[in-house]
This record gives sequence, C-alpha cells and structure tokens, in this order.
Amino acid sequence: MTTLPTTTPMRLPRPVGQAPLALPTPGGGQQQPSFQMTGGDVWRVIRSNLWVILISLVVSAGLGVGLNKYLSRYHSSYTAVGFCQVTPPFNFSLLDRNTPVTMDIQSLAVDQKTQANLLQNEALFVQVLQNDNSEVRKTTWFQSFDLDPIRAKDNLKRRFDVDVIPESKLISVRMSYSNPRDCKVIVEEIVNTHLENQKKINQNKQLERSVMLNNLKQRYQFRRDELGRDLREKAVQLSVDGMGTPGRLSAKEVELQDLLKNQFEIQRNRDDAGTAYKSAVDQLNDGQDLPGAQEEIARDNEVQSLRAQVNNLDYQLGAISDLGPQHRQRLNLQRMRDDIQRKLEDAQAAVRARANAGMVEKLRQMRDATEGQLKAIQERVDNAKQDLGSLTNAMNQYLTIKDDELTTRELLKQVNDQLEQISQMGNADISTIQWATHPETPDTPSFPKLLYVVSGCVALGLLLSLGIAFLRELLDTSVRSPRDIARVGQLNLLGIIPHEDDDPQAAGAPLPTVIFQAPHSMLAEQFRQVRSRLQHAASLDSTRSLMVTSPSPGDGKSTVACNLAAGLALNGRRILLVDANFRRPELHKIFGLPNDAGFSAVLNSIDQFASAVCQTQVPNLDILPSGPRPSNATELLESQLLIDVIERALEEYDHVIFDSGPFLFVSESVALAPRVDGVVTVVRARSNSRGLLQRLRDDLRKTKAEHLGVVLNAVRAQAGGYYNRNIKTYYAYQNAGE
Repeated sequence: MTTLPTTTPMRLPRPVGQAPLALPTPGGGQQQPSFQMTGGDVWRVIRSNLWVILISLVVSAGLGVGLNKYLSRYHSSYTAVGFCQVTPPFNFSLLDRNTPVTMDIQSLAVDQKTQANLLQNEALFVQVLQNDNSEVRKTTWFQSFDLDPIRAKDNLKRRFDVDVIPESKLISVRMSYSNPRDCKVIVEEIVNTHLENQKKINQNKQLERSVMLNNLKQRYQFRRDELGRDLREKAVQLSVDGMGTPGRLSAKEVELQDLLKNQFEIQRNRDDAGTAYKSAVDQLNDGQDLPGAQEEIARDNEVQSLRAQVNNLDYQLGAISDLGPQHRQRLNLQRMRDDIQRKLEDAQAAVRARANAGMVEKLRQMRDATEGQLKAIQERVDNAKQDLGSLTNAMNQYLTIKDDELTTRELLKQVNDQLEQISQMGNADISTIQWATHPETPDTPSFPKLLYVVSGCVALGLLLSLGIAFLRELLDTSVRSPRDIARVGQLNLLGIIPHEDDDPQAAGAPLPTVIFQAPHSMLAEQFRQVRSRLQHAASLDSTRSLMVTSPSPGDGKSTVACNLAAGLALNGRRILLVDANFRRPELHKIFGLPNDAGFSAVLNSIDQFASAVCQTQVPNLDILPSGPRPSNATELLESQLLIDVIERALEEYDHVIFDSGPFLFVSESVALAPRVDGVVTVVRARSNSRGLLQRLRDDLRKTKAEHLGVVLNAVRAQAGGYYNRNIKTYYAYQNAGE
C-alpha cells in the first residue's frame, strides 16, 4: 500500500515583466485583441494559394472559349443600328419679321431626350405591331409570339434600345435578335412610323398656326381702318383750332411767344420804375435833391430875378469897397442884399420842393402804369397758355393714334409675311427629327464576343479562386506563423523553429541535440535565439526552474526542452534536464540512458538524487530520467517532495528544466506548472489551433503559473510560408565569407 505525501502550498512564481493580462469582458470571458489582415497577409495568402489561382485562371479561360463557341452556335445575336438626327424647331415670332432658327444647346438636349422617349413609347410599339400592313408582322421574330402583339411588345421593350449621343444631334436606335434581317426591318419600321407621326403632328400645328394668323390679320385690318378714321378727324379739328400741321410751329404758339416777350419787357420796365421811385424817396429822406431839381430852380423866373438883384447889389458893394465898413451907404446896400438873398433862398427852397414832389409823383405814376400793363399782359398769357394746353392734349392724342396706326400696320405686315412663308412651305416636312443613317443588315453577331466572354470567365475564375484562398485562410484556425500567435494575443513569442526537413545542414543530426550536433545549422541558430530571448523575457538569475510543455502531444516539446537545456549548458550554465512526463518519457531514449531509477524515485526518496542523475555528452548538461511511472504522480508533484527535489537540484545546478506532458491532457503538467519559476510552451505549426493555444494560455493563468512565452516549432518553408526566404538568406549570408 502506497502512502500519499502531504500536500503543500504551491510555490508561487517570481514576478517578471510579462505581457499584461487580458481584460475581462462583461460576459465573464476575456477580451481578445482585434486582428486585421494587412497587405503582407494578403500577399502571403495569394502566394500560398498561387497554384489554385493559376489553375483556376487556365480552367476559366478554357471554359470561356468553350462558352463562347456554345453561345455563338445556339444563342448568337445580331444588332441593327440606325441614327436619327434632331434639328431645332422653326420658331415663328409675331414681333419679328425674320424667323431665324437659333441653336440652343439646352433645348436641343431636351428635344433629343423627348424624341428618345417617344421612340421607346409603348403606344408606338402597339401601333407598329397592330398595323396589318407593317413589315414587322411578317418577321420570324413576331411570328415566334404566335402573332400576339402584347407578348411581342413586352419582348420588344427589352430588345429595342434608344440612346442619346452626347454633344451631338444624333440618337442611336438599335435592335438585337438572332435574325439579322428582322433587326433591320423592326428598327426601320418603328422609326418610320415615328417620323410619320411627327410629320402629321407638325402639319396639324402648321394648320392651327395658319388659322391663328388669319384671325390676327382680320383683327389688325379692322384696327388699322378704325385708327385711320380717328386720325383724319383729329387732323381736321387741329387745323380748325389753329394748331397747324404737327411738327411745325402753330399760330397759337407764335402768339404765346409774342405775349411772353412783351410780358418780359413790361416786367423789366415795372422793376425799373419801382427801383427809381424807391431811390428818389430814399434821397429825399436823406435830404438830397433829386436829379433835375437844380435845373428846375435855375429855370424859375423869380429865382432868376432875385439872383440878378443879388448880383447887382454885389456889384454896387464892390464899387464902394473903398468906403469903410460902417459907412451908411455901404451898410444900406449890405442890408438890402441880405433881404434879397433871403428871398432868393426862400424862392429856391419853394422851387426845389415843388420840383422834387413833381418828380416823385411822376415816378410813382410810371410805376403804377407799368403794374397795370403787367397785369393785363399776364391775363393774356394765361389765356394763351390755357388755349395752347388744350390744343397740345389734342395733338398728343393725334400723335398717339398715329403711332398705334403705324404699329398696327407693322404687325399686319408681319402676319402677312408669315402667312406667305407658310403658303410657300406647303406640305414640306418640318419635323425636328429625321433619318441620319438607315440601319444596315448586320453580317457579324454582336453577341457573343470572344474577348468579353473569356475576360468575364477569367475574372469570375480569379474572383472564385481568390474567394477560395481567403476562405481557406479564414477557416484555417491552425497556428502557422507569428501572426496567428499575435491573433491569440497576450502571448510572448520566444522563437520560431523551422521544420527539420527544410534545413539541409541539420540532416543526419539528432533533432533533440541539433544545437550540439549541428551548431552551424539554421535549427541550431534558432534555438540559440530562443535561449537569448528567454534571457530577455525572464531574469535567469531568479528564474531557475523551468517547465517545457505543449497544448497537445507531438508538438516537439521534448526536442525544444533538450535543445534549450543544451543551449544554456553550452553557455556555461550547469543544467539539470528532468523528464517529468511519466506517461510517455522520452529523455532516456534521446540520450540512450537507462530508465530504471529516475525522477519518480527521487520524489519518493530525496537520498536517491545523486544516484538517479546521469551525465550526457553535452558539457554541463545532466539528465534525470522519469523512472518508473508512479501511481500517484499528480499527488507527488503537488506535495512538498517536489519543492525539496527542486531545492536539492538547485544546490548543484544553475537551472532545472522539466520536460512535462501536454498541459491540456495531463494532470501532472497542471500540478507542476505553478511550482516552477516559469513555463515555456511549445506549439507545432499547422498542428495546433488558435483556440487550443488560447485555452492553454487561460488555463496557465488560472493555475497562476508564470508563462514566459511560446516557441513556434516545425514551421515549413513552403510557398507563402514564414521561412521561405529566411533559410536561404541565412545560409547565403553564412557562406558569404567562405
């Protein structure tokens, strides 16, 4: 009876700088990183499926040729094409004598679309198909519908095409059918019927226009005669009233001009008289004599007589000047002179006053007279203006009637010209659409075309092959390259090991010890890179116990464990490689060692450690085989015995590496993982799925194991593979110096 050891708490791994844990999602799972296919991924998929694409292109091209022959024999189609030309319509203007046809691009485009729609109108199809004399009813196309116009119309809507040709006056009309003659007949019959309909419509429009113009002619003639009578009556009345001939100066206007001239002269005289009167009054008020007052004084008899007496006395006084001033005679003469002098001054004052008053009165009378004349002439001017205004209104009416009469005559002439143009056209065709090129009977089929059919088949084949390639890529969930590991997320890639068949220098060397047996091979180089990256992923001074595992059997974990241990040993470290896979031990086979005593025995008795360890040909590398399979392997690994073994081993060795079983299948690996310092996972390319790798990652976290990273093993160097160029480049670079 076997006694189970006491279970001890697991040995927690040391903290290292690993990738962060996945974030929890609301559903309780873990958030996966988003992954998008890059241009390099697309090119890789194409290169890996290039044979499928090339075969598909060849097959599709052959199918295209065969399909073209089949369609040419049983489903060929001919197309008859005709062209119609659209011209601008004739525009008759009632205000312009000439009727030029102007080119309007917008109206031409609208007319083209209108005619195209009319050519595709169902009513036109029915008219052609129901016409017993139509050539269409004699075609094999129409007879194939058992002479049913409704069925034929529905088919014609699909086969008959009308297109407007941009930046031109043309409309293309085409019909496709297996019988080339029927195509030509149908196109020509439909277009001819449409042209005939348009001709009838235009003739009806011309008739309506002619009737309208005749009505206008009668109205204009009546209006012209009526205006002529009014014009003659107005002319006679103006002549009687003295207005004279229109456009010349009338008697009334001459009379008014004379009155205005007299009014101006009288007004000027009135202003002069008023100014003279006011000036005279101002001079009198200032004590000044008016002009002419002195002359009036000089002409007065009394003044002349008194002045003569004064002069006589002055003469006498001069004669006795020798007498003294007090002489009686001189005093008497002087007294007589003074008296006469006063009388002279009084007489002069009287004459001056009388002269000034007379002149002021004369100026006032002159002013009043001119005022009266101005009022009289103003009344005559007002009367003349009133009479002339009435005559002017009558003249304006006369001129208005004359302008209306001239306009009516001009409109009547334009209507007569247009009626003459219509009569000259007669039954001429003035339709806006006509044949440009009649359809010809096609001699080569329009369908199928070898180039188009083959191109279409090749394009479909290419799309199908690409779809298959990318569908394979999407459905393939296996881990094949670092991209797939990145798609899983939260994993550290330690290295990529190529497949042993793709490395020529590794041929013949044992794969588990290729790093020692073939050190210059690509495989050995990649194992050394794994060792270096492991040193960067974890501090090997504190990470001394490692476990190498894999998601499933056959992933190459033992090979990776051996080469990793050998690489560390060759780097100067003392390594103990322990076979912890009790169910399928491999290390004793690889190194050719007995498996009688080993790890299982050491777990039961730590004293057997020294005797159970075996040396190898690799320097610094010792092996501890698995030994016989214990019945309680999981319990042993979960006990304190495992911790004692690890501590005992680390007393002599720098690192202890455990080669364990598949983590997702063996419970011993689950028990061992949290009790070592770090776990290295080996994934075989194209053997494990991303889901399986994700499950392993999550289970390691659940057990609180320290996951150091993933080694991608057995990557093939095939087309589209990861190592297709790397291996060639490696050996080319390595051999360049030889």
